[in-house]
Amino acid sequence: MSSGQGSRPVEGSVLFTNGDTRYEFIQDLGTGRHGELLLVVRPRTPAGAQAQVLLKCLALPALASSSEKYQRTRARLEEEVRLARYLRHPGIARVHGLFEMGHGLCVAVESVEGLSLNTLLAIAQTRGRYFSDAFVLYVAAQVAEALAYAHARTDEAGIPLGIVNRDINPDRIRLEPGGGVKLTDFGVAFSRLAGRLNTTLPRPQGEVMYAAPEALLGAVVDARADLFSLGLTLLEFSTGRHLYDPADLRIEELEARLSKEEREQVLAASVASMVTELPPSAEDAIWCAMSYRSEDVERAAAGLSVPLRDILHTLLRRNPAERFATAAELEAVLRTALARFGAYGGEEAVREVQLALVESGERLAELELPGGEGGISLPLGINLGGPDAIPTRDATPEPRPDVARFVKRNPDEVTTQPSSE
Repeated sequence: MSSGQGSRPVEGSVLFTNGDTRYEFIQDLGTGRHGELLLVVRPRTPAGAQAQVLLKCLALPALASSSEKYQRTRARLEEEVRLARYLRHPGIARVHGLFEMGHGLCVAVESVEGLSLNTLLAIAQTRGRYFSDAFVLYVAAQVAEALAYAHARTDEAGIPLGIVNRDINPDRIRLEPGGGVKLTDFGVAFSRLAGRLNTTLPRPQGEVMYAAPEALLGAVVDARADLFSLGLTLLEFSTGRHLYDPADLRIEELEARLSKEEREQVLAASVASMVTELPPSAEDAIWCAMSYRSEDVERAAAGLSVPLRDILHTLLRRNPAERFATAAELEAVLRTALARFGAYGGEEAVREVQLALVESGERLAELELPGGEGGISLPLGINLGGPDAIPTRDATPEPRPDVARFVKRNPDEVTTQPSSE
């Protein structure tokens, strides 16, 4: 592996071996938000090529093993892998192991095919129409199911692990080609796992624009913080609006909404955000998180169905005690609301995405598909203008060339799943 300064590996080259498994380079996805190099690789065993895997690689300088930063980085990655032993759910991307190679450390995780909610939001805005409430409720219910599983996990002695994802946002939720929904990352999750690395300073661990108010204020968070982050994600995906981005309000107006005690809390949190080196957007997020009101949620959710609006109102309560008590409770409410729309599942969700791709037409060429996403295509041989076709404003007999960017490069390739530890 390159240290990050030299040339990238060529396609097909072997990055490293582990036992009788070779890991062959496929694609460089660039740099993650923590400075890690993201590589798509294919494990190859004596039985043949396996399913693609994503490597999160941290390049380390020579003699780094003697540094405190190296030890903390290694401990964090090892904790991620150990915690993953308890996260074996179809709605959560699998972590396969930690490898030491060349100039760095790599965590191998499942390479999830499909499109993130962030990409789907961009597609919806490109075509000029958001996805249906049924689509939103379906995706939300699948995410809530995965969170309910994670939040309730215990260790071998039956002691609750207290897992909190801390990074629920549109980039971390992906719709797969078969209609499944997956959380792709628990890399910054909190847990009570024995031997875990203690956080040095209280701060949001994920994207600050989707952090719960208590996380932004440096308070202790629990599973209900994930539910708030999911609420922000769903609101933005449904409407394009974000509570932490009040375009028509100035900081002075937000400040006027706060009591003296609340202003002091915000100022203290803003100072802490600079000490912990949070991005500049953190300060605005802190002000907005403390100053938004129920009417702001109602205004942002205008136009959505009443059940979905009610769910968002409960998710986006500033006080955690006023939100849903658990992700399991949220899932039950979501599935009840979804049932009002009739039979709607993964197949219907994929068809909505297919329709959105067709309706976006040539405007899709303006979108840049993030690395590692794709795989959702129109059914082969479908007659978009036929009586059983997807209803569309602009039907064509074959998928448009620009839609092909979202299609699997080799749809006939069948691979086996990588072996789990």
